[in-house]
Amino acid sequence: MSSMKVGFLLLAPLLLLSACRPPPPDPQAAQQIAALSARIGTLETEVAELRAGQRDSGVANADDVTARAAAQNCAIALARALELFRQGSVGSRYPTPSQVDLPDACEGQRVGWQKLEAQQYTFAVTNGDGQVLAQQSGP
Repeated sequence: MSSMKVGFLLLAPLLLLSACRPPPPDPQAAQQIAALSARIGTLETEVAELRAGQRDSGVANADDVTARAAAQNCAIALARALELFRQGSVGSRYPTPSQVDLPDACEGQRVGWQKLEAQQYTFAVTNGDGQVLAQQSGP
């Protein structure tokens, strides 16, 4: 084989390989890609933080709503029991503290009396921290 043929055989694949090579990168395009990649990373972090916050606050809010609903249910049931006692009593009076029977809805609830007299009452249902969740007064 002549050296010319060998040179051509070696040169042909090199020419083909160089023709398939991508053009040199555009510096502006490279900057835009880097900026977009950084922005995507920032957005992914923000989304993860928001999702984590929603899970955390969702649990706290659900517990808070449940506690408030249970306290309100207790307050309504107790106010109803007090009114029923008054309607059936001689002299239309509310019960004394020793006569109060907490309704089943108040089981596990903290009921604090601000006032319990013959003609009026005020109480609050609180959580373990003393925060008022529900309250009632009468009449």
